[in-house]
Amino acid sequence: MPKPLAEISRRYEGPKPRVSVVVLTLDEEINIEAAIASCSWCDDLHVLDSGSGDRTAELAKAAGASVHVNRFESFGKQRNWAIDHIPLKHDWVFHLDADERFTPELVREIDEVLRANPRHAGYYVANQMILNGAWIKRSSGYPAYQMRLFHKGRMRFSDHGHGQREETAGTLGTLRWPYLHYNFSKGLDDWRRRHEKYSEQEARQIVEAETRGERASVAAVFSTDAIQRRRALKSLAASLPGRAPLRWLHTVLLKGAILDGRAGIAYANLLYWYEQRIAAKTRALRGAKR
Repeated sequence: MPKPLAEISRRYEGPKPRVSVVVLTLDEEINIEAAIASCSWCDDLHVLDSGSGDRTAELAKAAGASVHVNRFESFGKQRNWAIDHIPLKHDWVFHLDADERFTPELVREIDEVLRANPRHAGYYVANQMILNGAWIKRSSGYPAYQMRLFHKGRMRFSDHGHGQREETAGTLGTLRWPYLHYNFSKGLDDWRRRHEKYSEQEARQIVEAETRGERASVAAVFSTDAIQRRRALKSLAASLPGRAPLRWLHTVLLKGAILDGRAGIAYANLLYWYEQRIAAKTRALRGAKR
């Protein structure tokens, strides 16, 4: 029998912020139970599935989550669909992926921040990327922030590359504590399959930006805002020749991936492959436009 979410929540002894959690899934039976277990503090947990062919929905329901299904078109549209169609109990919402986990420190910080009744539209949250059981702090570029905690009435999302960007007229904050990201939980072959698709989306984003004449400003490259600076550097790197070896050298030497040990070097090698795929597809799209 499914365990009521209230029963699961009662076993959690820490703070319980008034936040609705939405977990995005597609064929995540290997991850979904652990993701839901990390949400044991939450009294309004939803799984938004994209049409899994495995036991994701069955396991989520058994763990006490409400399950909703919507065909995936893009991350931006899927996040907006969740805002518009899921009966969220609370004004504040956290979007979690199935291969991600809350930590007690993050939950405590969310509770402290929301108790102050903030006027922000949302908060950026960093992630600790785990590879082969190790946190690859330097090679993953920690802290890399995403919009994850937001007020449902003050936030929308738009597509950008293979991910999304936040759209709001409100102010934004940043949380100190990260969530855990088991990005390789399904194995390296699955990671490559996903990033083969992502590389196509990244290439299209690059060529479309070039067509519109968009370029990163010098001010943004040297901005004191880490998020704006990272986005500007990514835009600048898109036009550089030899981007794959440059990304590898930057990751290993400048970021210090070598200090992350074997896991850090392995991740740098994966990024090298990914940048090769983006570069090849970008060249093909540019050629098709001539």
